[in-house]
Amino acid sequence: MYVDGRWVEAQSGKTYALPNPATEAIVAEAPDASREDMRAAIAAARKAFDEGPWRKSTPGDRRQVLLKIADELERRKEEVRSLLVAAAGAEYVTHLIQIDRPIELLRLYADLALRFEFETMLPVVPVPTAMGIVAGNSMAVHQPVGVCGLIPTWNFPLFVSVQKLGPAIATGNTMVFKPSPYMPLIDLLLAEILEGCDLPRGVYNVVTGQSAELGAELVESPMVDKISFTGSVATGKRIMEAASRTLKRIHLELGGKSATLILDDANLDEAVGASSSPAFFHAGQGCAICTRILVPENKHDDLLERMAAFIQMAVKIGDPADPSVMLGPVIREERRLKIEEYVESGRREGAQLIIGGGRPKDLGKGYFLEPTVFGQVRNDMTIAREEIFGPVASVLPYRSEDEAIRIANESSYGLGGAILTKDTLRAIEIAKQIRTGTVGINGAFNLFGPFGGFKQSGIGREGGMWGMHEYTEVQTVAWTS
Repeated sequence: MYVDGRWVEAQSGKTYALPNPATEAIVAEAPDASREDMRAAIAAARKAFDEGPWRKSTPGDRRQVLLKIADELERRKEEVRSLLVAAAGAEYVTHLIQIDRPIELLRLYADLALRFEFETMLPVVPVPTAMGIVAGNSMAVHQPVGVCGLIPTWNFPLFVSVQKLGPAIATGNTMVFKPSPYMPLIDLLLAEILEGCDLPRGVYNVVTGQSAELGAELVESPMVDKISFTGSVATGKRIMEAASRTLKRIHLELGGKSATLILDDANLDEAVGASSSPAFFHAGQGCAICTRILVPENKHDDLLERMAAFIQMAVKIGDPADPSVMLGPVIREERRLKIEEYVESGRREGAQLIIGGGRPKDLGKGYFLEPTVFGQVRNDMTIAREEIFGPVASVLPYRSEDEAIRIANESSYGLGGAILTKDTLRAIEIAKQIRTGTVGINGAFNLFGPFGGFKQSGIGREGGMWGMHEYTEVQTVAWTS
């Protein structure tokens, strides 16, 4: 692990194995830390923020750090790719988001380090004093939050970590990363890169391990000023409750049950690929993936037929080390078993299984599942309500535009969404009626815009200038002249 500018083993001396989800072969061993290790990392980050030279770093200094990280990731891109394929099961079709976009984001945050208004002069106001009326001057100052506890997830590990690392560095914070036990390798690779960036000791720390006590220590510690977590709603709620005891700043990017609305004028030949995407894009393991497909009732059966044909023809299942593979494994056996429970609930509650529902018969190793599509799904079914995080799509018929909007909004989540239509202006008006953080029309999606959710999909936003604000506190400084 990387703590206080040094590489250290877990104090227990223990490690744990990281399997390749496609082959089940062991990829690496990671340190299995305890609360004591986490306390050491928090203390290092606290000291670096309170006493170290990092507090006096300039936006230009921080910009240079971010550019160095981006350049080194570019140089080591193939190494990053091999880690993502072997340890995260990341198919090549995902690598634009897995690798290229994070590098671009780092360069964006480097630019924002210079463009962000850390000090803003406020309007002059008259101030009465014993000597008469004088000018009252003031400014709003964006101060770094302080010590940030950063808890990324495993499915898009570099992208998620960069969305935390980039603005945290750009605004002058120190940080402790607690990666998912499934995928700590990317954050350790970032530590290798940052070691060569001449950062003061303690600014960047990584603690790896399987114990839930690591996250608990990070969230509960009074020495930590902010928590940014990406993961499940259940864990997010526990984090929010624990963090409330010290009134930490909280950012939560949680789950989703996003809906694609296929409007009555959409071309089904063009819509079928977008409708089928949950069945193959990173095995459905994405929080903003649209897994509810809403289609006019009179086109329901036609869409299902086309989706089944598309999946049979276009979706190759196998080891993501093969660049032609579209659907790789899910991350672990326990996740596969949970997804299979959801598939069984769909059958039991009366949904129509169109394709898939089992394990590929020709893949004896790895945590693979067939791409699965259910039709005639009602919005009160478990597969329509709960985040499955696997290659399972649900198709729901609707009778009117108003009903489609109501179904889309009848969810405890509100993270992503999509609309497919020939009428963009109509789609924009519909998008404004959907209670969700992001809506993409006809496949459009801006990875550099604000990203986050309504309702139980989270609190706060990541991305661009919105991400910068998440890592600052605002102070007013006033004086007279």
